[in-house]
Amino acid sequence: MVVVSESTEPARFKNPLKRLQNTLQICLHSNKLIRLNNGHVKFFQTQLHLKVDDLEDKLLPASCTTVGFNRNLEELTLEATSQNYSIPEESINRMDKLKVLTIKGNCDHPSKLHNLSSIASLPNLTTLRFEHVSVPSLQPVFALRNLKQLSFVMCEIGDALKCFTTDSNYNMLPNLAHLEFDMCYDLKQLPSWICNLAHLQKLSITNCHELDALPKELGGLSSLESLNLHSCTKLQELPDSIGSLRGLNYIDISDCLSLSVLPEEIGELCGLQVLKMNGCTGLQELPVSATELSQLEEVICDEETSYLWMDFESELHNLKINVVEDDRSETFMKIVH
Repeated sequence: MVVVSESTEPARFKNPLKRLQNTLQICLHSNKLIRLNNGHVKFFQTQLHLKVDDLEDKLLPASCTTVGFNRNLEELTLEATSQNYSIPEESINRMDKLKVLTIKGNCDHPSKLHNLSSIASLPNLTTLRFEHVSVPSLQPVFALRNLKQLSFVMCEIGDALKCFTTDSNYNMLPNLAHLEFDMCYDLKQLPSWICNLAHLQKLSITNCHELDALPKELGGLSSLESLNLHSCTKLQELPDSIGSLRGLNYIDISDCLSLSVLPEEIGELCGLQVLKMNGCTGLQELPVSATELSQLEEVICDEETSYLWMDFESELHNLKINVVEDDRSETFMKIVH
């Protein structure tokens, strides 16, 4: 992808009016918005028959960011290049067909978002992803009734998750199926209202080294199919209510170093098929109820943990134990970073 600068522009772009006409022509033949950054919009052609080398990247003047064709955009990335970033409300409010929105910070520290309330005007948004930003509040997110996937990657969560009560938000995010937190360094606990997400199928909380507890109401996630807690190194236990997740078929607790025991209720997970638990160095025994995991097909663990399953192999006829190499240095690096 090439950005044309003033010193290297082809002759056909040196005339301002001609440049704008050519830029608009490119925009009209483009079908996907790549980035909106401080009033500049970049477009490029995404037809499958074009090669990457054939693509030309042109900058649209700020005065043209709200023209009518923006209403047809379905994917957008907002790139925050400053410590304080205000979402361009005028442009966002016109994008009523937008389905995928990524807000991404590019500074050394998470960019503080301002004017986040403008995203509440996106009725068709299905995917919202925050990357390396400081999230002030989730209140505008709750207005997105069609949202299916919500992700926080390397974000500063702060108090954004704490300012809601269970009763007042019982019907929030009615279509959310995938909730993800990855490398959110200040995430210590999940609030109980998350357990009211009736259609949530995948909950992924990975590399969140300060997380030390899950809500006791976790069993309220009746539609949950996948629970990923990889490398939550301070997590000490799983709530007893986990036994109520009868549709859960995948659990990843690998590198949960502080996890010392699994609840007896884990044997009630009648749909569990895959359990990934390598690097659980604090786990000394398995609950007796593990013999009830009749659908369990695969346990992925290190050699030390595999010995804990020896007494259960005769009861679990379909069980396959896959032993992986335990890289202690890699685990240490995850904790450090």
